[in-house]
Amino acid sequence: MLRLYVFLIISLLLIVNLPGAADGQPADTFLSHLAPHLTDLPFSHLLPHFPGPPEELLTALPGGGTEVLKGFSPADEAALAQVLWELPLQQRLLRVAVGQVEGTKAALIKFQAGGICTGQFQVAQLEADATAAVAAAFSADPNLQHVDVWSVIPGTINDEGQRHQPVFSVSADRECYAQAVAAGCAGGELLAALGVVRYDPRFTKYAPDNPCRMTGRRAMPASAYTLTSLDSEDLWLELVQRAGMGPEQPSASTRVRMLLRGDAHRRRVAITIDDGPCPLITPLILRVLDKQQVKASFFVVGEKVEQYPELLREIVRAGHLVGNHTYHHRRLSNLSVQQTVAEIEACQIAVGRLTGEVMTYLRPPGGSYSQVALQYLADTSYTVVLWTHNAGDWGNPAVSGIVQRCLKNIRPGSIILMHGGDINSVRALPFIIRGLRSRDLEPVLLTELLGPHAPRRLTIAQALALPQNGWQPDTVK
Repeated sequence: MLRLYVFLIISLLLIVNLPGAADGQPADTFLSHLAPHLTDLPFSHLLPHFPGPPEELLTALPGGGTEVLKGFSPADEAALAQVLWELPLQQRLLRVAVGQVEGTKAALIKFQAGGICTGQFQVAQLEADATAAVAAAFSADPNLQHVDVWSVIPGTINDEGQRHQPVFSVSADRECYAQAVAAGCAGGELLAALGVVRYDPRFTKYAPDNPCRMTGRRAMPASAYTLTSLDSEDLWLELVQRAGMGPEQPSASTRVRMLLRGDAHRRRVAITIDDGPCPLITPLILRVLDKQQVKASFFVVGEKVEQYPELLREIVRAGHLVGNHTYHHRRLSNLSVQQTVAEIEACQIAVGRLTGEVMTYLRPPGGSYSQVALQYLADTSYTVVLWTHNAGDWGNPAVSGIVQRCLKNIRPGSIILMHGGDINSVRALPFIIRGLRSRDLEPVLLTELLGPHAPRRLTIAQALALPQNGWQPDTVK
């Protein structure tokens, strides 16, 4: 009985002194403060029953220490990592990457969300480490034009290893950052001035200092993107369920709009870039395109749009075309009609939330589709875009190989397929653009590539007969 009295007295003292106990803070937030003080008490076996964050918020990720360097530009990465290690960081540094293409340099800094010592997950940590890292990076390297910072937790494990699930991300352009500092911005104000900042509410809701859960405290910055990802179980099931069953007997004679190549009588080609937006890589691509005065067509993945919202807005602000590449990057040929509709609609919703754009071009992942997918697309305003030249760059091969595949047998109306996830794609891009112009071919948006016979209106039977994952013929039999 005496031990119970001791427990109750200590609990009451903590209630009086802990932050949030007297200002209407939710019970699970208060308990997250209380729990660390109870571990030495005889009732510590009760702690697992207190509401708290899911296990993945406290699971250590591999990396850190000497393993943080990506290897794109080792000397620059080592210098930046050293600067970051000297900061009083509250999260563990997981990765540092620096990429440089023709004088344009960008960096990526990745943290594991949660305190280094305690694993405590707080919004203030995310913001403090992000602002300190951006300031240090720009101060340490005057040639650095862009910095992406994100905090992650462990995601699912696939063939490529442990995926990282971003819970916070911010993208900083040097010019925008300098303007914000000159205006006297600091802390959360500074982050808000940099553009759209992502706070994923699926995870930040577990932070004791989440502004959305605290009365009388500051709100998230106006630039915050805090909508729950469409990938959350309830939202995704709702999308799938409302997709309906589709036609019971899809008709092979139904026609669907497909763009196989552009006008062969105008010396224009299109560069299309799939799979983004991606930290570090997308900013570098955008700067190469800007320097070369080229517009490209980006087929974006919905979940990445939600994770890195400012990068999508940079694409749109630069005047590039944005197309639908599904929400999860799943092969449409493997999906039911409901799943197909949900994948396409979810990507459109994600893009629309951030930009107001209504996409009309769709690139099926891997060029793969099914009869039911085509039947659905035939009833929409989408044009299915394939390609004539595949860079084969998704596995980060040598730059010379990427360039050769993109330029071999290139002709007016060709559509080049590239990917936006690896550094060698960016390094190859200037050579591809110069190679096109040396052949008197100008890269343009897909909308500027169209001729009198593009897009084609193919029957579903004709579309299913096309070769996939490679060069598309001029004519369809």
